[in-house]
Amino acid sequence: MKKILLVALALIIVALGIQLLLLKGSREEPLRQNRLKTDVTYSDTPTLLIPGWGGNAWTYSHLIDYYQKQNLAQKTMTIHVTPTGKVHVQGAVMNKKNSLIQVLFDWNYTKNYLPQTAWLSSVLRVLHKNYGINQLNVIAHSWGGTAFVHALANSSYLQKNINFKKIILLGVPINEGFSSKTSYNQALTQKTSDHNYLRLAKKLDKFNPHNLIHFYNLMGSKDGQKRTDGEVPNVQSEFLKTVIHSNWSTYSQKVYKDTNHTDLHQNKEILNHMAAILWQ
Repeated sequence: MKKILLVALALIIVALGIQLLLLKGSREEPLRQNRLKTDVTYSDTPTLLIPGWGGNAWTYSHLIDYYQKQNLAQKTMTIHVTPTGKVHVQGAVMNKKNSLIQVLFDWNYTKNYLPQTAWLSSVLRVLHKNYGINQLNVIAHSWGGTAFVHALANSSYLQKNINFKKIILLGVPINEGFSSKTSYNQALTQKTSDHNYLRLAKKLDKFNPHNLIHFYNLMGSKDGQKRTDGEVPNVQSEFLKTVIHSNWSTYSQKVYKDTNHTDLHQNKEILNHMAAILWQ
């Protein structure tokens, strides 16, 4: 029995060690001022990086390293969110061009995205109140994007105080009431079972941001029919079109063939596409 307890304790320690490593923010590398690119806009608008369910520092590590190596952007801030919703910030964005803000949830193995919705609302309030951030770009993956869209829809405070300029969603489900067996056009004629989607649509009918928001909906395809990235059916992502409105948003979508759910934040072609959206 003692040996079993020791083995169990050792496994717990290893698991905690791995979790701590996965929560260590990516390395920060400042922009090299003598190598600024003439075809890149170096902006004061930071970009918030939101991982999906179970996501950690690895999610955007390649993206951050790639953009820093290319001298396109610089990671300047890391935000940790505890399971109780407390927000801990390291770094700064003031006077930092093309700043990347890495969000890390200390424990996001939740049964749905609703806790992340509340946590992201807290993160955004802290950024505005404590760091004077009035405008943001966003890159969000999977349920992280779902949580962000709900957080924005839920909060008149965020709508009034932060100008969300460009929102890039990577394999983000909006209406989870349909599988990849159903096409988007077919789904439009059917009743959904996703009550969170119905609440979102109702809230966004009354949405009133003070600026135009540009949405970029990027999806993957692993089945040859452009229907799923292996984890999120594209029909679930395409329903974003049904909840945003042309009087306060623009919409663009692209499906990348031979691209799975993870590739969406790793693939070089997609990284270059996102860089062009944000800074070129």
